[in-house]
Amino acid sequence: MKFKLVILFVAVWLMPGAGGPISVYAQGWGYPCGPDGAPLLQMLTPQGFMGADFRGSCWQHDRCYEIPGISRRYCDLQFRQELHRRCDHSAFPLGCRMVSNFMYLQVRLYGRRPYLNSQYQSAWPVYAAPVYYGY
Repeated sequence: MKFKLVILFVAVWLMPGAGGPISVYAQGWGYPCGPDGAPLLQMLTPQGFMGADFRGSCWQHDRCYEIPGISRRYCDLQFRQELHRRCDHSAFPLGCRMVSNFMYLQVRLYGRRPYLNSQYQSAWPVYAAPVYYGY
């Protein structure tokens, strides 16, 4: 019985469109926060904190990066502001803001490559070599 369940789960997961960002997000169990292409890290990245849901903010931040010519710093500051706004609905706003500041720091430190890759759509990543992640 368990084997059939595993096969069914894998079959549904591999269906075309089942793993798309809209369908996963609509089902409410997606992990939009965290690095794309690293599912384990996405699952370890906080998707919210004590009542505050960060998933919408992460999705908006990814869409902001896709706007041609937009400043990365502007998108990151909007992301931080949106996370702080969502922390107003948390049971522990101070702790939520600490988590959101940590997420903002991660975006500032490691967001350069995703930003550049989303600015210049191509078949291959723009920067395959290591990139300096500073400001």
